[in-house]
Amino acid sequence: MSTATVPRRDHATSKATRLLSAGTYLDPLYRKSVIKELLTNRFRVVAPSYGYDAVSVLAHALAAHRLRRNQLLALGGGTLAILVLTVSGVVGFVVAPLLFVWLVWATAYLRRIATLQTLMTRLKDHPGGEFDGSYPATRRLTEGLVRKIDHEQSSGSGTVFYGRYHPFVGAGQLVHEWSNAELLLGAPIGALERSAGRAAALAVGGMEIAPGFDELIGGEPRERKDIIPFTVAELTSYVATRMTADLHDDAPEDERITSLTVERRRYARAIRELKKTKHRAWSLAPADDELPDVHWDDEYDSAREYLCVRVGSWNQELVTSIFVGFDIKGNTLHTEFYTYALAPLIESFHLVDRLPDSLSGRLMWRVARDVAKGAPRDLVRLLVNPLRERLPRRLRKGRFLVETAPVVDYSEFRLGRYVTTTANCGARTSVREMATNKTFHHFFQESDTVKYTQIVERRLLKIIRDFLFEHNVDLDDHDARQGDILNQHFGDNNNFGSGNLSVGNVGRQSLNNNSKAPGEKRRD
Repeated sequence: MSTATVPRRDHATSKATRLLSAGTYLDPLYRKSVIKELLTNRFRVVAPSYGYDAVSVLAHALAAHRLRRNQLLALGGGTLAILVLTVSGVVGFVVAPLLFVWLVWATAYLRRIATLQTLMTRLKDHPGGEFDGSYPATRRLTEGLVRKIDHEQSSGSGTVFYGRYHPFVGAGQLVHEWSNAELLLGAPIGALERSAGRAAALAVGGMEIAPGFDELIGGEPRERKDIIPFTVAELTSYVATRMTADLHDDAPEDERITSLTVERRRYARAIRELKKTKHRAWSLAPADDELPDVHWDDEYDSAREYLCVRVGSWNQELVTSIFVGFDIKGNTLHTEFYTYALAPLIESFHLVDRLPDSLSGRLMWRVARDVAKGAPRDLVRLLVNPLRERLPRRLRKGRFLVETAPVVDYSEFRLGRYVTTTANCGARTSVREMATNKTFHHFFQESDTVKYTQIVERRLLKIIRDFLFEHNVDLDDHDARQGDILNQHFGDNNNFGSGNLSVGNVGRQSLNNNSKAPGEKRRD
């Protein structure tokens, strides 16, 4: 099996990439899901990458699929040869069944040995040796497909096109959220500032202002500063810069969050009209210049911008993502805060690190014995699995499969039969989400998710306060609501508890990898 060296992409050598690649050899259902999501459904946009490299995972999935295909071809060819030899009289009817049993054993044995060799030499965590990110070269993994996956998983255009109800595809499950609205009033002028204003007025105009003129009954200030105008884009840029500096760039080395990533991304749906032509393009998603440029426009095809603050801990096996969005309407600043978590990978994927360092004679003998014991079961599974896994249909040359969006039609004349055909090209899930465990493997993984959420939350509120102060905004409303946010119990509206990662009482519909919009018919 030849090997191609991976270009230096982000997270190509992470633990998550290594374990996901190993999972394609260990789990046939996961292997087929990866191939279907990234290769068969190539019209669909690839979900953003959170701590892993999708190209490497697909390459290993194709290599594992090729091992299985070669086993089937060898088994089929050998069976045909035995039949021919039996019919021609070269092999007797007593020897033929024995040859077939040996053939089943030999093909299964060779495939298992090849799988073990790959896992031990390329994907096992060896002491003192780092995973270099190399992956098997396959004919189906073309340069064009690599560029497409690399561009879309890194959100190179700055826009994430999602295909289900929830926009933050690839980030895992929602575990915490809040929103806040605060009035943008000018900061009250203090006593010292009022005194300075009177002195300036006397010096310039010679007018004397009576003491207490600027105060109402009860001592409430009447005069306020003029707010320095600002836009949502300026606030978002300020928060992104300060967040990066406070938690990474300017933080002491022992307090720095080394895996912190702060990005500005737009999120939009990707429903495209299909023409009656051969669809040769690999992605039908609209380009950025096709999207409306209005901030948080309330249109179906609009894109909304959020700040994504991501922390990849436990060597990118646990990823905590915080999405922050701002909008200004009616002289009110509205802030949205969502925390998503990618729990650790499926436990069985970790078996690769518990394998021996090399193939010994004793191990090969054990494999031969185990293959012989499980030959009948393996033969049935080998023949039945393609049906159970819903193998993708073979693609015709120059064409690919497109899943059209369903038409909901309750009209009197069934006019939906005449509408144009559309396809949902947005990302629906990621290969990382497919392999996420339902529970945390370790208590500290759960506590770290809470920790990073609260750190980012507290820092965010402080940065927003500084920005509003610099723009002469009254901070009373902000301080009061900040206290409410920080004093709330984290367990009141999140999914944590007893190591489970499941959707809790967050006032939203179920957030699992297969969730869909109301009325959407599942076509996968």
